[in-house]
Amino acid sequence: MFAEERQNKIMELLRRKTRVTVDELVTAFSVTGTTIRTDLKELEALGYINRTHGGAIIRDAAVHSEDSIQERKDKNLVQKMQIARKAREFIEEGDVIIIDSGTTTFELAKELSTASNITVITNDLKIGMELQRNKELSLILIGGKVRNSFECTVGMTGIRLLDMLTVDKLFMSANALSVTKGATTPNLEQAEMKSKMIEIAKTVYLLCDSSKVGQRTLCSFGKADTFDFIITDQGISDEVKTSLSEAGGNIIISE
Repeated sequence: MFAEERQNKIMELLRRKTRVTVDELVTAFSVTGTTIRTDLKELEALGYINRTHGGAIIRDAAVHSEDSIQERKDKNLVQKMQIARKAREFIEEGDVIIIDSGTTTFELAKELSTASNITVITNDLKIGMELQRNKELSLILIGGKVRNSFECTVGMTGIRLLDMLTVDKLFMSANALSVTKGATTPNLEQAEMKSKMIEIAKTVYLLCDSSKVGQRTLCSFGKADTFDFIITDQGISDEVKTSLSEAGGNIIISE
């Protein structure tokens, strides 16, 4: 077996187990410990793993803090627009949908400027202002405590409203997405709101540009298999796409 093939097999093991030891790998591949340590050194240099004493763990980026909406709005804008256009293809006349708060989901809201006979529920103030311009839509704005600098509502007021509803489709955002932690957000109240949205939706779409994939923040609100579809852009690597697919994610690539 060539080194590249063996390293691919090592990554497959790590995706399933998260952590492996040198002794395990020596037994699995019938090679020396020196050979395995060389493989692990090369995989670490590529950014795929972190070596530990006696083995390795699959790499997850450090926990990230939360940028404000103003700081995020222009980041990866082209990719966000591509993802939004792809997501728009799944919205049909007569649908009742939730559009979660976020900069990518705001681009989706803009795609609905000519839509009709759709009910949209959102906790995002900016999305609400965008959608209210279209008189052919029915808009429900979720109330609650406004998060300063994030232009959205959170808290029990909104969660109680969501408890009364059933929706066809949910279009979600995330601050980060990793194989081990799933979709995450730095704010606990935001995570609680997102979890309730998932609970009441028949079909759940996660809109996440590739710069967020492989990252993680504090609060997880869904593993890869929580979402019926994960829509991202062409910047996602084949390695990460495979990892998410093996974790149960149904990946759609925007163009």
